[in-house]
Amino acid sequence: MLDQYPETLVNIEWHSSSFTPGNIDFDIPEYSTRAAMYGVGGIPHTQWNGVQETVGGYPNGNWEAIIGQFQSIYNSMVGNDTPYEIDINGYASSQVSYDVTVSMDADMTNANQKVDIFVVEDNIWSYWQGAGSYHNARNVARDWLATEDLAISMQGESQTFSGTFDLSEDWNPDSIKIIATVQNYSTKQIYQVKQVNINDMDPDIDDDGIMNGDDNCVDIYNPNQEDIDNDQIGDLCDPCNNLVYVLGNMNGDTDPDGMPLIDLMDVLTLLDYLITEEFYECQGPIMNINGDAHVNIVDAITLVQLIMNSND
Repeated sequence: MLDQYPETLVNIEWHSSSFTPGNIDFDIPEYSTRAAMYGVGGIPHTQWNGVQETVGGYPNGNWEAIIGQFQSIYNSMVGNDTPYEIDINGYASSQVSYDVTVSMDADMTNANQKVDIFVVEDNIWSYWQGAGSYHNARNVARDWLATEDLAISMQGESQTFSGTFDLSEDWNPDSIKIIATVQNYSTKQIYQVKQVNINDMDPDIDDDGIMNGDDNCVDIYNPNQEDIDNDQIGDLCDPCNNLVYVLGNMNGDTDPDGMPLIDLMDVLTLLDYLITEEFYECQGPIMNINGDAHVNIVDAITLVQLIMNSND
């Protein structure tokens, strides 16, 4: 099935110390943590999207006998809507550097949402004594690199998780992948997954000579890294100039010298938000004029007072 659905089916194999092929160290300490997460007892155990399980295999490794069950589960889940997209980039040598970026195209609560990052090794041909046959192990877990809280919850937001790991001499570097998931740790639902072979990662997506991890505008060519407001977001991909969008400058206009211009038009822009509840992303952080964490008519009155006082 992995070969049949390479774009929509991703697996990770976790092996207990009591069920690994001879002379190959498949089990890692994190196996117990992952098994406890799903209440694994009998093995083989499969967990689909974190929420549906099957337990038990078939004599002598004859998985063809139960492939229909797997196909049915896959069919019921493939194509499910998700607000998340995952991109993985970086570069590999004896040490691998990675950037896992999660972005959202719809709103969803981030309550107990986690990003997990794993290292796996694919296509390990090995002899399994219990089955009395050779088996091609797929995406065997080699390391559980990170579990991070997902802070984003709104359409258009993104969050990047970066790190490094060393390649073991026992691994085949041509078969090493990074797999990242977005999972709710309360319901166990996995909302998105992405895998990439470390040799297929692009260390400089926009070809501007700045490595992704150091680039302040990863997807847009900007070799000079201009950042007028010093917010670590390059000007070419920064929708908000924080030198202009200061508290009260709701419409982001400036005077002839390029300085923020706060006047009656900003009051009208704020009142428009109070009526429609629609706002441009740069306006969100600068609407709470009186600093009480609530945006309401009091902020409009406070803004009027600030403008009047500045004109005295």
